[in-house]
Amino acid sequence: MRLTIYPRVIVLSIVLCSLSVPAVFAQVVSQTVQDSDVALQRGFRTGYSDGYMAGYRDTIDSVAQNHTRHAEYAKADRAFSKEYGYKEDYRDGYQQGFESGYDTGYERRSFEANLPSGLKKRGVIAVKDQAVDTPLIAQNSDSDPGTIKIAQKPETNEPSTATAYQPHGNAIIIIPRDIELIIELQEDLNTEQSREGEKFTARVVSPSELAGATVEGRVAKILKPGRIKRRSELQLSFDRIVLTDNRWSNFSGTMIEVMAIKGDNVKRVDNEGTALGQSSLKGDIIKVGGSTGAGALVGGLVGGPVGVAVGAGVGAAFGVGAVVIERGKHIRLNRNQQLRIKTAYETQIR
Repeated sequence: MRLTIYPRVIVLSIVLCSLSVPAVFAQVVSQTVQDSDVALQRGFRTGYSDGYMAGYRDTIDSVAQNHTRHAEYAKADRAFSKEYGYKEDYRDGYQQGFESGYDTGYERRSFEANLPSGLKKRGVIAVKDQAVDTPLIAQNSDSDPGTIKIAQKPETNEPSTATAYQPHGNAIIIIPRDIELIIELQEDLNTEQSREGEKFTARVVSPSELAGATVEGRVAKILKPGRIKRRSELQLSFDRIVLTDNRWSNFSGTMIEVMAIKGDNVKRVDNEGTALGQSSLKGDIIKVGGSTGAGALVGGLVGGPVGVAVGAGVGAAFGVGAVVIERGKHIRLNRNQQLRIKTAYETQIR
């Protein structure tokens, strides 16, 4: 009787392995598809922003509508990072975004920050060597003398080179409502050690007229990852923008994107400007499943068919217990990490 136990254990082991291999393969395929989507979406966002300003500038300069004349469209790789995924997917998304943004800017329609619902890979379009560089910063031609009005700028994901704000004389700085700024954190913020009300500073990267200016803010809300509600949350408030010691203004903005870096654990930013942490659900399922399989295997080796059932139950209980005891992932925003924010109202700095 004892001799029949081992063939059953061997068969059971083979079955468990055969079930795990497709799961691992599916996970690899899923990750590849996800990387492709991230690169495509990142490229579209950057391309749309670049294209919008290129089109807006062309219509001001009375230039014929033609997005292919711009060098950025041909290169289609500005602000690319290997963390986004495949470069060709990024370039594909960039060109699609540039085309859409260019037409919107040229027709002077409102800037659209949302991704199109039907975005999919199309393939990079080769452009003949006819592209020329054109300015991407648009200043209103009807602005009052001595006034600088900030126009929508394309985003960048490169570290800021500005060490301090460079004054534009005594010109009045006007920052319109719903304009997007890229800022760079000057301190680490996370849901593990930071506290609500804690102050922080960030340096403006874009637009160039404000590069080096300081944005002062505070942590408005923290929700730590828990055993039942496992997703962490972090919301920031932006209160003041400072050019120099004597030139500053009250300021309000909403965070709309966290430029992803490895280990920040940010899944997305919701409509209220709250960064939502990544869920550990996938890891929990793998943990419980792995414990169940291991318990069944050990139980079969020790106690035969009865041991398989008992071992599976013990393994599952161990896995569930580990999930309950272990908390989810904390959001971690690092110093020099970039955020994209949108202004809540028009701000004037005199």
